[in-house]
Parts: sequence; structure tokens; C-alpha cells
Amino acid sequence: MKVKLGDITTVRTGLVVARKKHQLDSAEKVAYSQVSLRCFGSGVVLDHEHADAFVSAEVLDAKYFTQEGDILVRLRSPSLALYVEKEDEGLLVNSLLTIIRMDTHNVDAKYVAYYINSKTAQRLLMLDMQSTTIPMVKTRDLENLEIVLPPLAEQKRLVALLDLAQKEQELLQTLINEKKQLSQTILDTIIQQHKEDK
Repeated sequence: MKVKLGDITTVRTGLVVARKKHQLDSAEKVAYSQVSLRCFGSGVVLDHEHADAFVSAEVLDAKYFTQEGDILVRLRSPSLALYVEKEDEGLLVNSLLTIIRMDTHNVDAKYVAYYINSKTAQRLLMLDMQSTTIPMVKTRDLENLEIVLPPLAEQKRLVALLDLAQKEQELLQTLINEKKQLSQTILDTIIQQHKEDK
């Protein structure tokens, strides 16, 4: 079954933070952690270690903060999606991102995040992007994006499989990085030994 993303979700742009930034003459000073573009990695899991600090001149509306089950999508190319897990709740979302919230319990939000990151969905989003200096997707384009929805049980099986594949890729990348480091250490040691022999 195919559905438009806007038929099963609410799509909202994040907060324009420049309007809320703390100034010297501000009466209030409220500190938040904010999702940055560096929080987007190779998978659909948010890298909260790259969140930025933001100091606001006022208490901000709760609708601009992450909740478990949200999907965040970059508006600038590449328009990748992240799934918000429990430990990533309460992060401020700025206007470079959209917050997508499920309106139904018959859809696995993480499946939708994986789907948005698929080559098929990315190709469709690229076609809709404005032809400006920095290609950007509009919330309307996300709402009109057609999603292939298998039954919920199948969505969950696909998510489990994709999660496993993502963990395997991360482990392989860690192994590659460690091998590079080992090679560099061996090379540095040999060079140092030859310097000392002279």
C-alpha cells in the first residue's frame, strides 16, 4: 500500500532560533541542547554527542523539542532522516530541520525514517528541491512524499534487519579505523627507530 507522508504524520518545521537567542538585555536566560546537522550520521540514529548548546531569551514552546518516535529530516541536501529514541528526547529542533510525528499507531516511525533515507525516496526529494544555491526540500514536498507501507509486522521485521545491518557497518568501520591507526603507529615506530639509528 502507498500513502502520502502527510496523511499519516504531522510535519512541522523547527524553530527559527535567531529570533529567540539570548541577548545582553534579555530578562531571561534559558539553556537548551539543540540538534545540529552534525547529529546526522550514516544511519537513522541521532548522534546526540554532537548536539549544540543554545541559550534562549525565553522558555520555548514544547512543540519544538524532540519526543521519542519523532523523525527529524534535514531541509538542506542531503535530506536525511533520523529516528528519535528515548534518550534523545528534549532536544531543541531548529528551522534547518523538520519534525515528523506519527498520527497513527499502524506505522513504525523508524521504518519511515529508513524509507526516507532510501535511494527511492531521496531521488524523489531531489526532484522537488528548490533550485537555489543550497538545495532545500520544503515541508510540503515531505508531506507529498509517497511511502510504501507493508503491514506493520513486516515493517518491524525490516527495521530489525536494517538495525542489524547498521550495527554491522559501524563495527566494520570501527575495525577499519583501528587498522589504519595500527598501520600508522607501526610506520611511525619504524621511522623513529631509523632516526635514532643515525
